[in-house]
Amino acid sequence: MKKIFAPARLAGLLAGLSMAVTAFAADTLDFSGRLGAIAPENMFRDAGYYVWCGSTIRGEDGKYYLFYSRWKTGSDGRAPGDEQLFKDMSGWLKYSEIAAAIADLPTGPFKPVAAVLRGSGDPSRWDCFTAHNAHVQRFGGKIYLYYVGTRPVPNQNRWMQYADGQRIGVAVADSVGDLVAGRFRRSAQPLMAPDGTNTYCRAVNPGVTQGRDGRYLMMFKSRSAPMGGFMAQWIAAADRPDGPFQLAGAALNDERYSAEEPYFWFDRDRDRYYAIVKDFSYKKRALSPQFGALALITSRQGWGDWQPAKHNLVSLREFTDGEGRKHRLANLERPQLLFDEKGKPICLFAAAGEQDPFKGTPSFNLAIPIRAQAPGATPRPPDPPPR
Repeated sequence: MKKIFAPARLAGLLAGLSMAVTAFAADTLDFSGRLGAIAPENMFRDAGYYVWCGSTIRGEDGKYYLFYSRWKTGSDGRAPGDEQLFKDMSGWLKYSEIAAAIADLPTGPFKPVAAVLRGSGDPSRWDCFTAHNAHVQRFGGKIYLYYVGTRPVPNQNRWMQYADGQRIGVAVADSVGDLVAGRFRRSAQPLMAPDGTNTYCRAVNPGVTQGRDGRYLMMFKSRSAPMGGFMAQWIAAADRPDGPFQLAGAALNDERYSAEEPYFWFDRDRDRYYAIVKDFSYKKRALSPQFGALALITSRQGWGDWQPAKHNLVSLREFTDGEGRKHRLANLERPQLLFDEKGKPICLFAAAGEQDPFKGTPSFNLAIPIRAQAPGATPRPPDPPPR
């Protein structure tokens, strides 16, 4: 890994934290056998749209709000010249918007209520096009909706102009109600962009948590080389949830651990960091038994020492219905957790497709209930991967 030249203050804080971290609880988090059955009300669709992402928070009114990415099916709404390049599933890169849906229960059924955030349309801004990768958090009484936008960068390939222009930003509101109503402040500059030295091409898939020391850590995906390479995960740190963030160190920067879509959090009960990622390793798989499965990784420090968790498999690309039948999925991505007031995970949200969304089948979101983990329970062995 290349050396990261952090400012002196950041470097001192990180060094001090490394020395202070001396004792940790065991790596006992285990999702085996805890993911509940899926009923029709746990599957969220939005007619006429592809649905992706899906990050949920409880509002001041006691209801649950799902912030999700959506864009129209087919070529509907595309500008002249975009009808083929950004058709169907591929529309996410330029035409995604973040919308909100509401439910009485954390697992749904959710009903769409409003479009919340779109590309700014300002060619001078970093987020001129698209609003994607919704990730909502409550910090210090305010609501933070992290997202990805894009402004094209020079490239002979038109798709890559938009893909490599992706950056991470945030919209900040005083309440969930204000966020849904469009009363928020969006960052004028990106919170994270590739630096061309350690991270390359793009910065996407933000996950933000408040760490052990009270500071804010962001895990995000970038690339390992100027022309792409494999998918790498990095950690950035900030004093405030809206930044500025500065690179702290690598999370997964090894081809065996090629992954994307991290959901990242600090587990206070176990005094360690965890993330759920989508396994994107084609050949050197070390995170899970199946490409596209959801895997659990963990770290004591928060950067530099990430590895597969002891109980590393969260879910294969499948779900179980109320009658016990397994449904194989083409996609299971963008994992996001919802926690109860005691900090226990109660629901796993994930974008899904029973058939390949890139072949014209609209995607949807799953709200998968999570059973409590029994103290000292012996985990069941994972199911074998499908052939």
